[in-house]
Amino acid sequence: MRESRPIAAKKAFGWDDEAEEYEEEWTFQQDSAPSHKAKGTQAWLRENVPDFINTKEWPQYSPDLNPLDYAIWDYLEAKACEKPKSIKSLKKPIKKAWDEMPDEMVARVVDSWPGRLQACIDAEGGYIE
Repeated sequence: MRESRPIAAKKAFGWDDEAEEYEEEWTFQQDSAPSHKAKGTQAWLRENVPDFINTKEWPQYSPDLNPLDYAIWDYLEAKACEKPKSIKSLKKPIKKAWDEMPDEMVARVVDSWPGRLQACIDAEGGYIE
């Protein structure tokens, strides 16, 4: 790990100072939001994230492969987003729903990812749902 990486990035991505390595091997993936495609964002990721899928490697319809997009946001919306009056009034129920999200649900979502990846490969990067 290069020393120039911010301490916050090291902490956020699971850097173990004692072992001088990441606690787990992982790959960071974003969806295709315009801010994620920005040159500055991509440059920051190259400098601060040990492994990520860059924009050139994204499938045509990446929400099919992003667990937040294909499962988690729908759950949070159903649990927490009944006509909020303000951003402040929305934050508390979202945090509560996040904290109460069943571990089994998260495990199912994560376990479905390899099959979704294969379906995306079979569809040559196209839409799979």
